[in-house]
Amino acid sequence: MIRARPPVQGVPAPDDGGEVVGGAGVPDFGERLTQAHPVKPEDLRRGADGMLVFWIDNQHGYYWAADPDSVKHQVFDRTNTSAEWKPTGESVERFLLHRTVHEALVGTGNKFSAVVPTEVLGSGVLDSCASFPFTPAVHDAPSTPVAVQRRRPGEGGPATGWLCPARPGELMLTVAATPGIDLGRYRAVLEPHVLERPRRVVRPSVAPPF
Repeated sequence: MIRARPPVQGVPAPDDGGEVVGGAGVPDFGERLTQAHPVKPEDLRRGADGMLVFWIDNQHGYYWAADPDSVKHQVFDRTNTSAEWKPTGESVERFLLHRTVHEALVGTGNKFSAVVPTEVLGSGVLDSCASFPFTPAVHDAPSTPVAVQRRRPGEGGPATGWLCPARPGELMLTVAATPGIDLGRYRAVLEPHVLERPRRVVRPSVAPPF
């Protein structure tokens, strides 16, 4: 799966176990920032407005809900600073599939990240990838497509990932797959396009003088 997204300003990129290719120095830190989760069944309650909140951000900054009486089963979202529910463009079924793919992607340890120039999009390197019809969540960058490698006869399982803006003219690309799938061929294809980045220097902590 391939997905691209911009870094969050003011938040350092910690090492979550994902590999950085070519010294790019921009590891995937989705697990540290994307902690939305489903509401426990026993805690499901309809609000005064009739909406049923079933997904929530870990910091209670964002909420996702649906109207149980609606036959369209559309998902709406809002922030904790607004009472206005806005349509996400996804049905409950599509939303749950989207979240499942997303959590599987950020949760696997079999992945790597790299910063590549935007020219990669027109180079044909990603032509074998098909985008999922997912709508970026309210806390995702608008240009955060999720794609999957098309399976070819004789190949193993496809890789998935994301691709998104990092700096002007650059994209941060993360490729992930289920354990056991060799990502070597994806790494080899991208290696010529990887932009070198110095790794972040972590200074040792010094005990206070008291």
